[in-house]
Amino acid sequence: MLLVVGWDGAAWELADRFLAAGCMPTLSRLMAGGQALEVDSTLPPVTFPAWTSFMTGASPARHGITDFTARRAGTYGVRFLNSTHRRLPTIWRAMAAAGRRVGVYAMPATYPAEGVCEVEVCGFDTPLGASMGRGFCHPPQLAGAITARYGGLAVEGVPQGRIEPGWHDDALGRLIGSIRLRTRIVADLLREGAFDVFAVHFMESDTVAHHFWQFHDGSSPVHSDDGPASAIQDIYRELDRSLAELLAASGGEAALLLLSDHGNGGASDRVIAWNRVLADAGLLAFLPAAAGSRLARSLKHAAMMAVPVSWQAPLFGALPGLAARVESASRFAGIDWGRTRAYSEELPYQAAVWLNLAGREPQGIVAGDDAEVVIRQISAALLALRDPFDGQGVVTRVLRREQVAEGPYAHQIPDLLLELRQPQGYSYGAISSKAGTETASVRRLRPHERSGAKGSATSGMHRMTGMGLLCAQDVPMRTQRVRCTLQDCAVTALALTGLSPSPQMEGRSLLDFPGVLTASPLTPTLTPVQEYSAEQEREVEQRLRALGYLP
Repeated sequence: MLLVVGWDGAAWELADRFLAAGCMPTLSRLMAGGQALEVDSTLPPVTFPAWTSFMTGASPARHGITDFTARRAGTYGVRFLNSTHRRLPTIWRAMAAAGRRVGVYAMPATYPAEGVCEVEVCGFDTPLGASMGRGFCHPPQLAGAITARYGGLAVEGVPQGRIEPGWHDDALGRLIGSIRLRTRIVADLLREGAFDVFAVHFMESDTVAHHFWQFHDGSSPVHSDDGPASAIQDIYRELDRSLAELLAASGGEAALLLLSDHGNGGASDRVIAWNRVLADAGLLAFLPAAAGSRLARSLKHAAMMAVPVSWQAPLFGALPGLAARVESASRFAGIDWGRTRAYSEELPYQAAVWLNLAGREPQGIVAGDDAEVVIRQISAALLALRDPFDGQGVVTRVLRREQVAEGPYAHQIPDLLLELRQPQGYSYGAISSKAGTETASVRRLRPHERSGAKGSATSGMHRMTGMGLLCAQDVPMRTQRVRCTLQDCAVTALALTGLSPSPQMEGRSLLDFPGVLTASPLTPTLTPVQEYSAEQEREVEQRLRALGYLP
């Protein structure tokens, strides 16, 4: 049997410290007989594209889930993505088609369920209130049976929208309780079913890094003594206990693939308003009076902060697509498109720029023949950007999309991707330019912005390298950690179940490094795209914003 365990956002930087402190005995024991991995993430290093790359063995530009949202063709609007926008088959489908009994629990970007596994419960991004019994679980009656037996499904995550005094202590207890309940559910499923493969995902390692780093790290620019300093260690210790229980429930002979989709590290107190940067360089213009944009932001703020959570989905569900329209209007608030050559979505996890390209954007002004000149202007302006607090450059490299992405969905990726310096080892955050009212391109967070709630910055941010561990009989042992990709992990998972990689896969098996599998012609899936209903869309938007993934 193969057990796949996902620790979202887990990093060796943290695990090594806790191993040295004796807090992770299960991981320590397994490392003595397994191969430790350093796992390269996707661009951006974020949940949806990263876990989908593991599940398909392909890069985002090839499988189609390039972010949480994608641009609507011919508009400045966005739409929220779900599993039906994934255009390549998963390793679960390949395993099930080969007769393997597969279970998948709480994996992100799986809603709606494929319906090919013996057991599938979708992940934290599922619009639970709108979807119970409609694609959330397979078989459909599973959700009710689990809820009746355990009192919940343990996939909802911790509410993170309103962080008030006492929130961190309460959230830590909830995170630990969620790990324990999900472990109990999956352990019982393992003991009661004859599975060949079972995969389970834990979001808690990512959530605790985002919201508790300032207590954990005494050197953090946003360090605070007003919270539990041991919270991150407590979660890793709990995940270690969970791992022991899951392995025991698997019968003790299971092969193990433990991995994270990206790493985590500390965030700086310095933040960047990218559209202000572009405006100061003469590449973007704001409208002189952006009343409509302010209205969109006010509506979004009211829905997020003032309207009770129980009312939010019905409110946005009354008008089809309203959540996406409000998100779009807010994301690009107050931009004068007729005088704008470049713009940013100002996402907190990806510094990137789009051209306002004629023929692609509805009010594009950059002609195709002029794109090269504009790209050089953008690059020069960004590379010249200086941090006012130390005088050093902010952007270290400007990468063109074609340098990092190739595939039929590369057009969903921004034109330019930015690599940033990390002052004192901490990542810059991003803030909205607020329809031009944000006057500073780079500034420090204000005290009220340090809570990590909606609209403010988290103290922990994603890093490109995650962690992994492979324990199986056929694994060649190396004393050094092996650097690999999420796609490599997908091919390896197939190999551990006796299967060859599917044609679309770009990875190589860790059982046979350094043999390289070159990318083959794509084999798209034919699953019809199912857009979210208005109510589902609103619930997903609410969850992603609460986790800090939307600005």
